[in-house]
Amino acid sequence: MPGDFVTLQTPCPKCGGVVKENYKKFACQSCDWSTWKIVAGRQFEIPEIEALLREGKVGPLLGFRNKMGRLFNADIVLNEDKQPTFDFGQPKEGEEAEAVDFSDQAPIGACPKCQSNVFEHGMAYVCEKSVGPGKSCDFRSGKIILQQPIEREQMVKLLTEGKTELLKGFVSARTRRKFSAFLVRGKDGKVGFEFEAKAPKATTAKTSKANGADETAATAPAEATEKKPAARKRAPAKSKSAE
Repeated sequence: MPGDFVTLQTPCPKCGGVVKENYKKFACQSCDWSTWKIVAGRQFEIPEIEALLREGKVGPLLGFRNKMGRLFNADIVLNEDKQPTFDFGQPKEGEEAEAVDFSDQAPIGACPKCQSNVFEHGMAYVCEKSVGPGKSCDFRSGKIILQQPIEREQMVKLLTEGKTELLKGFVSARTRRKFSAFLVRGKDGKVGFEFEAKAPKATTAKTSKANGADETAATAPAEATEKKPAARKRAPAKSKSAE
């Protein structure tokens, strides 16, 4: 219905005209610019498309699906034609030779491999020595790992304490099931998983209760069986009355 569609507050990135939502697209009313509302199986929320048009970039966004049906995450950026395109945080051709300016960022922590500073860069947290010319380190950790966003404060904990808090939103790429884990810093500087240990006392208590229930269940039939001989004693009485 026409009344359900939104007029965006942010102007067209191509001509500055008014952008309105329709059944399938967000379209400029003054030029030929438009973009699909659903991209790779995921629908843009209004705040997301507003941010994209206003800043030229939004994300990382979760929940896209490729042609094989597998989930993936990406930033969305406007290309030279002002059309949305995926940005996976990989350096473009020629960018490897360019120095990356991190002067407007506060470092997250020390690189676990070379002790240089770690910064946000695209969809990853990277060592400053792992980008640009003369790379001497390869530390890089994604901002999203198996569908779980890794917030900046968690990366700070990982770099400073060696371990994040328990994160509960990971999704197995093999089974598609959610699981919880800590991210930990290995001795080699690589990031890995550590799973929550089950409390042995809690397990023992549950086992004891279960065993107690089994014993009670086993005892109950035995008590019923002991009462049966009393019923057998009545048999002679019946026999006498029959005589």
